Amino acid sequence: MTYYFYRFAAAVCPRVPVRFGYALFAFIGDLAFFFSNRESAYFENLRRVLGAEATLEQVNAIARRGFQNLLKNYFDLFRAHRLKREKLRAELAHLNGFEHIENALKKGKGAILGSGHFGAWDMIINLARAYLDTRVVLPVERLAPEKFFQLIIDLRSENGVEIVPLENAPRAMIQALRAGEIVGVAYDRDITHTGVMVDFFGAPAKLPDGPVQLALKFDAPLIFGVAVRREDNRCDVYIEP
Repeated sequence: MTYYFYRFAAAVCPRVPVRFGYALFAFIGDLAFFFSNRESAYFENLRRVLGAEATLEQVNAIARRGFQNLLKNYFDLFRAHRLKREKLRAELAHLNGFEHIENALKKGKGAILGSGHFGAWDMIINLARAYLDTRVVLPVERLAPEKFFQLIIDLRSENGVEIVPLENAPRAMIQALRAGEIVGVAYDRDITHTGVMVDFFGAPAKLPDGPVQLALKFDAPLIFGVAVRREDNRCDVYIEP
C-alpha cells in the first residue's frame, strides 16, 4: 500500500497548486500530531532540547510544527523531481555560503556535504540539481520491498543525486572523492550503528563519525548545509565549513 501511495503521490503532487499542496500536507501533519504517542522518542527528544523549564504547551506547539514540516517534506519529495532548475532556484530563495562548496571542489579532493533532519531537508538535497554540475553520491538504507526502494531512488536520482545502497556505499563514496565529486551524508543519524557517544543537550547520544573519518583519510573538506523553511514555504539555505 505504501508503494502504491508513493507512486500515486509522485504522479499527482507535481500537478497540485503549491499553496494547496503545502496546506493539505500540513493538515495531514496536524492529524498525525493529534494521534501521536506523547511518550515517543520524538517528544522525549524535544523535551530534552527545550529543557526542564519548557511547558507542556510549548513542547506541543513545537511538536505540532515539526509534524507539519515533516509532511511538507514529503510533499517536496513527491513533486521536486518534476521541477526545472529555474523553479528550484526560486524556491531555494536565499543562498548563503555557497562559496564554501565551490572553494572545496577547487581543491580537487571532492567534498563531504552533509545536513540533518531539520527544516526542509528534502530541499537541501535539491541543491545538486539547482546549482551544482557535480555528481553527488548519497548512501541510504535499503528499504523493503525492493520496488519501493527503487521508486525512492528514481525520485531522488532525478534531482541530480546518485542513490547508493548502504552495503555498496563505501566504495562509491571513495570513488566519488577521488574523482573530485561530492558525498552527501546525514550528520545526525547513525544508520550503521558504529558511531560514538557524545554529550548532546546534557545527555548521551550516539552520533555518526564516519564522515569525519572519511574526511581525515582522504583530506576532503567537511561542509554543513541546512534549508530553513519560511512561512511562504520557500527556503533560506545556509552553508558552512
